[in-house]
Amino acid sequence: MKNLKNLPIVRWFTKYQKAIGIAVIVATIGLLIWYVSIHPEILRSVLKTSPWVLLGLLALYSAMIGVNVLITYYTIKLCRKTLPLKNTLYLSTYSSVINFFGPLQSGPAVRAAYLKTKIGLRIRDYTYTMLFYYFAFAAINVSLLFLTKAPILTILGIAAGVVLIIFGTRYFKFADRARYILAIYIVTVIQVVITAVIYLIELHATGTSASVGQSLVYAGSANLSLFVALTPGAIGVREAFLLFTQSLHGISPASIVSAGILDRAFYVVFLVAIFLVASAFHVKDTVIPKKSR
Repeated sequence: MKNLKNLPIVRWFTKYQKAIGIAVIVATIGLLIWYVSIHPEILRSVLKTSPWVLLGLLALYSAMIGVNVLITYYTIKLCRKTLPLKNTLYLSTYSSVINFFGPLQSGPAVRAAYLKTKIGLRIRDYTYTMLFYYFAFAAINVSLLFLTKAPILTILGIAAGVVLIIFGTRYFKFADRARYILAIYIVTVIQVVITAVIYLIELHATGTSASVGQSLVYAGSANLSLFVALTPGAIGVREAFLLFTQSLHGISPASIVSAGILDRAFYVVFLVAIFLVASAFHVKDTVIPKKSR
C-alpha cells in the first residue's frame, strides 16, 4: 500500500482529487445533455406517458440503485475491505451512468479503479469477487429463458448455479465469508425480479398484454444482452436478443420496440436526475470543508 501511494500517477490524482472530481462531473453532465439533444424523442416519450406509470418506474429504478449499492457493498466486504455508505452510493450512481454510455460493462471497471485508489482494494481481488456476481446474474437469467416453455430447465439451471457457487466458494477459500456471497446471490435475484416488473409495466403501458411469466423470460433475455453491450444502454443489441428469443417470451417485435423506447427514454431522464442530485451533494462534500458547515 505504501509503494502504491508513492507512484507518480497516484500522487498526481491525490493532489488534484477535487479538481478531477469536479471536471468529471461537468464532463458527464455535458455528455448527458448532448445525448438528450440528439435524441429528442426521449423527452417526448416520457411526457406522453401516464404519471402513474412514471411514478412506478421511478420507484423501481430507485430501488435498482439501492440494489446496486448493496451489491457493491457486499463485494467490497467479500474482499475484507470497507467503504463508507455515502461513498458507495456516489460510486454506484456514477458507475450506473458510465455503464449506460460506455461499451460492455464499463461501470465495474470504473468501480475497480476507484476502489484501488480509495481503499487499496486490488483490482484482481475485486475481479474475482465480481465473478460470483456475474455468474449468478448469468445463471439466473439463462435459467429464466425456459420458464414458460420448460420450467424444469429453469429449476435445474438455478440449482446448478447454486451448486457451482458453493463449489467456487470453497475453491477460492471464501468459506469464512460465505454470508456475503449468499447476500450477493439474494440481491441479484431481487435485481432480476425488479427488472422483470419494470418491463411488465412498460409493456402494459405501451398496450401489450403480457403475463408475469412472459415478463420474466423477457427480462432474462434483455439482461443477457448487457454482456455484449457495444452501444449506449445496449441499444439495438438488447432488441436483437429479444427478437432472437421471441419464441420463448412471445412478445411481438412492435411491442419490443415500443417498450424499449419508453424504457430508454425514462432511464436516461432518471440518470440525469440522480446524477445531478448526487453531483450536487458530492460537490458540496468536496468543496465545502466539514468544519465550515
